[in-house]
Amino acid sequence: MKPTEGSLDILVRAVQAVGDLFEDAFTKFDSYGQTQALMAYSEIERMRVGQKASAFHRHFLPLRKELISLLAESYRRFFKLALAHASAFGSSADMWTQVQLQPALRPALEWIREWYILACDGENQQLRRIGSMPFLPGQNVSMPIPTAVPPLPPSASWRAPAWLFQVSPLVGIGPLKNEHVPARDSEEKLGGAHTRLLLKGAKRAFLWELGGAIETFRNEGIAAAGTIRAEAFTAPKRGPNKRKGWEQRLKLFETIKNILSAKPDLEGMEFCAALDKRHARPLLDWIENGEWREGLTWKESWGHPGLRRKIRRVRQEAQKTN
Repeated sequence: MKPTEGSLDILVRAVQAVGDLFEDAFTKFDSYGQTQALMAYSEIERMRVGQKASAFHRHFLPLRKELISLLAESYRRFFKLALAHASAFGSSADMWTQVQLQPALRPALEWIREWYILACDGENQQLRRIGSMPFLPGQNVSMPIPTAVPPLPPSASWRAPAWLFQVSPLVGIGPLKNEHVPARDSEEKLGGAHTRLLLKGAKRAFLWELGGAIETFRNEGIAAAGTIRAEAFTAPKRGPNKRKGWEQRLKLFETIKNILSAKPDLEGMEFCAALDKRHARPLLDWIENGEWREGLTWKESWGHPGLRRKIRRVRQEAQKTN
């Protein structure tokens, strides 16, 4: 069965909503991550070389886990949409979901490099350091704010400190020959090749863990979709929802459909006049909550903003019923 134009419109708006949810969450995460990076930098600066790497990862790994959770949750939402529109995607639900995730994945991977730079150097392309001063309890200090700050070199040219290099699955770097492992007991900067290997390993470890989280969500989504579809085939067909006032609602819907079948474009005051002419009764909910007083006509009700919205809504609902 081909998807309808209405269902595709709903899908487009839902995709936008999922993207907006991630963007809002990532903005908050990024702000929190910058604070954590500066805390890591301050802590690392006071430590001996052999302790710096452990302090760095103590701050970074919880943030990596949180970012993976944000991306995995976006995958879950996109995948749920794909399964809900099975007629549009069929067996390509996972592939479509992976494509939708790319706009969120790119800034997440770039975030890793920028966080490394900020935690190691105390500044990056987003956050600059203009100076430092000693802490003097009880004294006021001031620092002039420069009108211009010299630009930093591009992030791609950054060189990591030697103490940060590790060979471990935790950081995505596998076994290396001894001659290829740099000395790690110094403040010296790594060369370009080792820095690229370090960052590539960090991204590889990130993607490994993200892939595991995505696989879990994918399996859970498929299992849940299978349960829902099985219930759809086995559950008895429900009758109409006979809540209080349902007969009155059906009668009003029928009256509205009769009016619009003759004049499909009728709306506003003219539509209300047609309801008055047919002595249509309002919904029971409107009467019980006090919005529709005794003796009120449909034309009079159009002058009340709250009832006007309800009339427009019930007109739309009546058109959707079979």
